[in-house]
Amino acid sequence: MINKQAELKKLESGIRTILVAIDFSYCSRLAFRKAVELLKGKNGQIIALHVIDGDFVKSCVQHRLSKENKIKKELFIEANKKLQHFLRQEKMNEIRVDAMVCEGVPFMEINRKAMEVHAETIVVGSCGNTGDMKTIFFGSTAEKILRFITRPVLCVPPETEYCID
Repeated sequence: MINKQAELKKLESGIRTILVAIDFSYCSRLAFRKAVELLKGKNGQIIALHVIDGDFVKSCVQHRLSKENKIKKELFIEANKKLQHFLRQEKMNEIRVDAMVCEGVPFMEINRKAMEVHAETIVVGSCGNTGDMKTIFFGSTAEKILRFITRPVLCVPPETEYCID
């Protein structure tokens, strides 16, 4: 009930929230730019979310690269730096952008955060920074988001009319 009330209050105030999944790929840059375009001239905000893959953390621990806490800390620091750099490159002036970094299963965390921030829309690139066999056989993060989300999703393909300078 509280979530519904918060969503209604936000809609009444005219503030739109778009969550954009950022994996630092070309497609996620296009997705971010599409979100900016969708909010132009509107009262809104973008949540730029990067998810550190929990399976990657587990793999690092299993290979004894370091202790779990140290690996997570380093990944969070690096992800925050990359996300801030990513956003500085986009030079937005009019739109509020909040950067978030979390850890977990990417499609689940994207869905969870979208619900937490009451995002009206999720924008993702249709191809990301993964090229592993698991993705080829079991589907991409974008596909999993589409399968499990209860919010509208805009999936931005790499071949679009707007291109990166």
